[in-house]
Amino acid sequence: MQLAETASERALADEVRAFLSREDFHSEQLPRALDERMATLRQWQAACYEAGYVGRAWPAEFGGGGRPPVEQLIVDQELAAAGAPEFVNIVGLGVLGPSLLRFGNEEQRRRYIPPILSAEEIWCQGFSEPEAGSDLASLRTRAVQDGDTFVINGQKTWVSWGQYATLCGVLARTDESVARHKGISMLIVDMQAPGVEVRPMTQITGHAEFSELFLDNVVVPRENLLGELGDGWKIAMYTLGHERGTAALPRQVKLRTWLDRAVSVAARREIDGRPLLDDPEAQTALARALIGIEVLRHHAYRTAGEFLSGGVVGPESSSVKLLMSEAEQQLATTMLEVLGPTLLDGDPVEDPENEFWYETYLYSRAASVYGGTRQIQRDIIADRILSLPKE
Repeated sequence: MQLAETASERALADEVRAFLSREDFHSEQLPRALDERMATLRQWQAACYEAGYVGRAWPAEFGGGGRPPVEQLIVDQELAAAGAPEFVNIVGLGVLGPSLLRFGNEEQRRRYIPPILSAEEIWCQGFSEPEAGSDLASLRTRAVQDGDTFVINGQKTWVSWGQYATLCGVLARTDESVARHKGISMLIVDMQAPGVEVRPMTQITGHAEFSELFLDNVVVPRENLLGELGDGWKIAMYTLGHERGTAALPRQVKLRTWLDRAVSVAARREIDGRPLLDDPEAQTALARALIGIEVLRHHAYRTAGEFLSGGVVGPESSSVKLLMSEAEQQLATTMLEVLGPTLLDGDPVEDPENEFWYETYLYSRAASVYGGTRQIQRDIIADRILSLPKE
């Protein structure tokens, strides 16, 4: 399949390009200081929402555009191709917002969806724990029902933008008498509630985009239960499948723009008076990176077709997640090898090209871990797609 097939869809793509040309705002223009960066990203999302490019396919009665889902995919592709920054509420828009639309009741959707779209409220995701990452069902955070409330105790880790979040979708065990997948529920937690503590985690890049989240006797009203009691695992699987299925299309576009940038850098930089791109080994490595991105592109379009047909992406999303992580790591490693010692010339903070590839490589190391490890994705593919024997 291809996007922007009809005249109206092509017109939308042209409209988004014109908007981006007027705004002329790229990821590299973001402030380095995290507080300023987040404030700028909030303004950027608000501007895009005002233009009709955020939540374009979400129901109009909750603040969305009410348009066909393919239009949001077209918008996302154009944003990625232009190098525009990601929206500040990436977890709310890509992860928990879709779950609220599918599993939330009318009151929850009217309360939470509009401020997700406008970036008035930032969401984070309380899934992973120190001893429950890929094996998420082994989580230990507990929510005990006490009348019309739940009392939550536990710890979450790798919470994206936790220090800036207003609300958090927390997975907690509400029933220990049933199979571990069945005794989990999802609760909406106010990040300013008594007993909530957030500790930012400094990454290898020097940034602190993730946090640890500690929940000490945090009281949550029962109306903050998403779905039914015990629906947590079902919601989590839908959430992860939706995230993987819809993220692949703009991600492969972004990786292709990075590859084009890599070729340009390799053509400009020299060692001993010879462009790096003239090296046959560099050409071969870049060609392999292109192959990985092209394979991802074809799978991304196929998954997008499934999403547009039924709105739900099944276990096939694991193959896309696997290909995304492999393509990203392959490209980042290739550029590290191609640039070689030139990557160390000057200050990586002051040189935008060196800084970009330096941070891209460091961050890419996590691509095979976050959202489910590479090994877990292969297990899912073997079990649920290929139906291979477990032993």
